[in-house]
Amino acid sequence: MTKKEVRDEMKTRLATLDNKLYHTYSEQIKNRFLIEEDVNQASTIGLTISAFPEVDTEGIIKKLWEIGKTVVVPKCNPKDRTMTFYKLESFKQLETVYMQLLEPNPLLTTSVYPNNIDLLVVPGIVYEPTGYRIGYGGGYYDRFLSAYYGQTISLAFDFQVCEAVERGNFDLPVNKIITNCQIIPCQLNREEV
Repeated sequence: MTKKEVRDEMKTRLATLDNKLYHTYSEQIKNRFLIEEDVNQASTIGLTISAFPEVDTEGIIKKLWEIGKTVVVPKCNPKDRTMTFYKLESFKQLETVYMQLLEPNPLLTTSVYPNNIDLLVVPGIVYEPTGYRIGYGGGYYDRFLSAYYGQTISLAFDFQVCEAVERGNFDLPVNKIITNCQIIPCQLNREEV
């Protein structure tokens, strides 16, 4: 199957995810994420504002604020498919942009340089155990990751992890994937291949 076919098939599967299971799985992922060593060592954590049926990040963000972490979220620039991260201190600092996505309002937030982000939570739709992923097709994160040197983690429901995904020349893997069932050490898995 092509990337597009795999992406579309998973979008269909995600869209049929039962609401109760969605919240249960998201809570399990949040709990695993918050005890992860990379999270505890990081001062500044970058992640997106999720939209159903992505793993819920609102609860994660609230908890990160509670434990004193700096949270930064991306604003996308569709013209050149780049992202700028902004420090988020309140959900009131968000604005609705294209496709009803929530992004930081640059007038209410402060931008943060990529080298000041200790840990980046990278979204995707399908993953393999080595950390390669199929994203949503915009290429924003692969562009950002090409010049990012901090730790990377993805959050996914366990059924989003498959044996292998089609890779492009510019695709970059994440170091770990946290699911509702496990923490996958992608970096170690790549070393074993």
